[in-house]
Amino acid sequence: MGIASRIRVAAGEAGSVEALPETIPYFLADRIKAGIIRWRYAPGSSLRETELAAEYGSSRGPVREALRILELQGLVVHAPRRGFKVKEYTADDLRHLYRLRAQLEGEVINALSDKDVGSLTDALDRTNEAMRGFARKRDLEGYFSANIEFHQLMIESTQSSVLRTIMNQINAMSLPIRFILLLDEFSGRAAYQYHQQITAAIRDRNFRLARRLTMDHITANLVRVVDVYAAALSRQER
Repeated sequence: MGIASRIRVAAGEAGSVEALPETIPYFLADRIKAGIIRWRYAPGSSLRETELAAEYGSSRGPVREALRILELQGLVVHAPRRGFKVKEYTADDLRHLYRLRAQLEGEVINALSDKDVGSLTDALDRTNEAMRGFARKRDLEGYFSANIEFHQLMIESTQSSVLRTIMNQINAMSLPIRFILLLDEFSGRAAYQYHQQITAAIRDRNFRLARRLTMDHITANLVRVVDVYAAALSRQER
């Protein structure tokens, strides 16, 4: 059974085409990106312009532009005369990506140390509560979205355009991997305590602890990311 059959795929599949907005390439990029993150378009699979154009009710030009946008985000690769494919990671790619993300998330915590974090921690508490609710309902999609929001709230609160730009790139590349890891271990348990611990450390202005907790939370997945990713690829090929 493929990955896509195990999850709710993003709305807008064939047979449910929406009216396209003016910024068509960016709209299409967002939709294709959602499919890549959720393994509807699996790593290594071809992204054929004609098929995507038919699926989304577009012409090939905007689809090609959308794929170029995703190429810049590191989600898609292009080979001359062979077209676009979804990026497939090697084991070393995965390790490098997770170590780099951990270091950069640590920098995000450091950048919060001279900020008023009251409104941030209030927002993080609300997001944590939303995550607990989604976990209780076994709503993986809702939990995944809230998890992304949790980390994005911290990034935005740094008020650093440099960190925002770099983290946007790293997060785009990491989201398909984060999704498959969550899909592999999502248990529906009501509390994922590490988010609460990170929030509490930031509220107490214990940024050294918050940095360590954040980095440990990310690098803990280094033990299993390679195996989970390889197993997901194997299931997809069956």
